[in-house]
Amino acid sequence: MRIAMVLRLFSLHGGLELYAFQLVKGLLQRDHHVTVICESDETDFAHPHLTVRKFAPAAKGLSKSQKNRHYYEVASKAVADAGPFDVVHSQHLGIAEFDAVTFHNHTVFRLSEVGLPWERQLNNFKVKFAQDYRSREEIDGQLCHRGRCLIFPARTMADDFSNHYKFPSHLIAYVHPGASLPKSIEPKAAGTDKTFNFLFVGKGYRKKGLDILLSACAQLKRKTPDFKLVIAGLRQKPLSKLQLSLLGISKQVQYLGFQKDMNAVYQNAHSIILPSRIEPFGMAPIEGMLAGLVPIVSQVCGVAEVLTDNVDSLILKNHLSAQELSDHMYTLMSNRQKWSTMSQQAAITASKFTWEATVEQTLQAYSTIAVQH
Repeated sequence: MRIAMVLRLFSLHGGLELYAFQLVKGLLQRDHHVTVICESDETDFAHPHLTVRKFAPAAKGLSKSQKNRHYYEVASKAVADAGPFDVVHSQHLGIAEFDAVTFHNHTVFRLSEVGLPWERQLNNFKVKFAQDYRSREEIDGQLCHRGRCLIFPARTMADDFSNHYKFPSHLIAYVHPGASLPKSIEPKAAGTDKTFNFLFVGKGYRKKGLDILLSACAQLKRKTPDFKLVIAGLRQKPLSKLQLSLLGISKQVQYLGFQKDMNAVYQNAHSIILPSRIEPFGMAPIEGMLAGLVPIVSQVCGVAEVLTDNVDSLILKNHLSAQELSDHMYTLMSNRQKWSTMSQQAAITASKFTWEATVEQTLQAYSTIAVQH
């Protein structure tokens, strides 16, 4: 097949970007011809059947709604100029003509359903009156109603979009992201290390639930100070330093900033925590599980759908409860045998999520488009 893959950034860094890169790589390995249509290519990846076409970047100073309009116009033209294609696949980028779309972010309504009371009220206001939110809502609606195949990484995502945009269920396909590590990591032994290391990966603060996690750490310290939380993806700012001081956990929390090599980060952790309010899937927990980390994840995260509570993970039922999260953290710290058993099972579960499966499931989704034609 001749496939157009449309996205803003073709890169190995970032959830959406890594997903798209692995998908393109897998399609090429199956002898399909892929044209990546993007604003920027940061991969240096080459293949005889790969073509990269770039569209113009948005001018500086534009609002999000203006950028959305710009990308819609230039990406649509790039697809038309480079075609025809058997399948045009958008990675959640608004374009005029396409066949399949993979959704990587929840709807603009999501925080109104899962946030704190004040976050819900503020989000409701933005949905009604903020032009950037209305622009995003319009694009999502077009993607839902014009696509022949709507691909979601998890059911919680599909339900969110279906509830708000009302489309036929036969258009839905579920394609989980895969997971891999640059090199294999030997899982930790149960051991008797005095300090238990937790890991948080992500750039978000409230949407990723870092505010709840820091509050949970303050509560956990009242039981024991023998833990450390490492935050990868965010730099410590003066306000963050003050916050840790006020919570009394300055010695327990370390900000690492952006990390290209996550192997060393995973190697030094026992558990990875994803207490998100908004999380389409969550690739970091699966990567961590490959290294034997036991995940603690919110029930509202897509990844929770493929995990089993108290077997390969601990599922946070109330993602806004610092107390419940603190209790889960203490459970792993205080029972090393339980942690060890769950660590082994986590690695087994994670091994099932391969990029090869992601590609195969995507090709199955493409086959439904051919039937519609």
